[in-house]
Amino acid sequence: MITRIRIDNFKSLVDFDLPPAPHELGGFTCLIGLNGAGKTTLLQAFDFISQVATGGVAGWLDRREWQQLDFINNRGTKRVITFSVTLRTRSGETIEWNVSFNAYELRCTTETITAGAKILLRLEKRSLTFAGAGDGAEQRFDPIPFEYSGSVLSTLKLAEADPRISEVKASLEGLRSLELLSPQLMRRKARASREIGVSGEKLSPFLDQLSVESKDRLQSLLHDFYPQLTTWNIKGFRAGWKILSIQETFGGSRPVSANHINDGFLRVIAILSQSFTEHQMLLLDEIENGINPALIEKLMDFLVGLGKQGKQVIITTHSPVILNFLDDQVARDGVVLLYKTADGRTRACRYFDQPETGYKLQVLGPGEVFVDTDLTKLAARLASEPREEKTRSEGGK
Repeated sequence: MITRIRIDNFKSLVDFDLPPAPHELGGFTCLIGLNGAGKTTLLQAFDFISQVATGGVAGWLDRREWQQLDFINNRGTKRVITFSVTLRTRSGETIEWNVSFNAYELRCTTETITAGAKILLRLEKRSLTFAGAGDGAEQRFDPIPFEYSGSVLSTLKLAEADPRISEVKASLEGLRSLELLSPQLMRRKARASREIGVSGEKLSPFLDQLSVESKDRLQSLLHDFYPQLTTWNIKGFRAGWKILSIQETFGGSRPVSANHINDGFLRVIAILSQSFTEHQMLLLDEIENGINPALIEKLMDFLVGLGKQGKQVIITTHSPVILNFLDDQVARDGVVLLYKTADGRTRACRYFDQPETGYKLQVLGPGEVFVDTDLTKLAARLASEPREEKTRSEGGK
């Protein structure tokens, strides 16, 4: 479980912490803020961190149609992104992964994984040291005898290393960003895939490879959202191409192909289906897009429920309706306001820790507080305060 990230020099994320100290990320986080505050950028940063761990940054840039330095903040000539990810293992141990990533070379130049005072892995000046598995002796390579992209974790034989290093990589691989979901692409035929794809373009073959038990469970979940749904199927074509179709209780018995399925249904089935993957963190941008308000409450209950079952969910929204479907304590713990300082840096605070909002929450619902609070004025006040003072104030709560 990821409990904290700190990142510097990724677009507007400069010396950025999520969540603000002394808090930790829980099972459910909802990011709010004005347009341009950095909500989508933060989701992109999580995805970037995952790609660094798996060595997939070059392909990630191609899929997004970004240039090599598009994700670098424009401060001077600095072309290095640094970040720190704090995780809690299944045994309850706290692990930190600290990285300096060279955007020219698309690889980490320094990298450490630590558990308390023990260094499990260290990359520095082309020299690699890591703790062996079990009681195995520390292994050192100077210089590193292999080429790598992103992190050395993407290439290193982790079976020979301390198992906690493997757990760190598995957690980072478990990040799944769906901020680019596109119903238009989800309607397309696609070939076999065990992933939904960056934009959902592999939705049909992904659904097809689910186990029978998972398909039955997905059918039950969908029926709760769409009672008129009889079933969904994946139609196969030559050369392995597949496409989604659904059948409803009205309008005759003729199946409806993906080309004629509405955007909301495609987004809902894509989101629900991710509960049957091994991904431990799901990131969703503007969760309300294309989904009827009558279904949003069910979807929010589902996502908050995933957070209570061990997965982590991070969403963004501009809608007060979304907040109104959160219990007060879930809202206090999970709603994070992003705002920008005068020099364009993104900062974060827990929304209901602020005096303008916390007091109102005693008598209003979270969404009603959102409507009743001038976000522009609140962001301006926060941006004008020295960062050190806000940190001490938040830490004292």
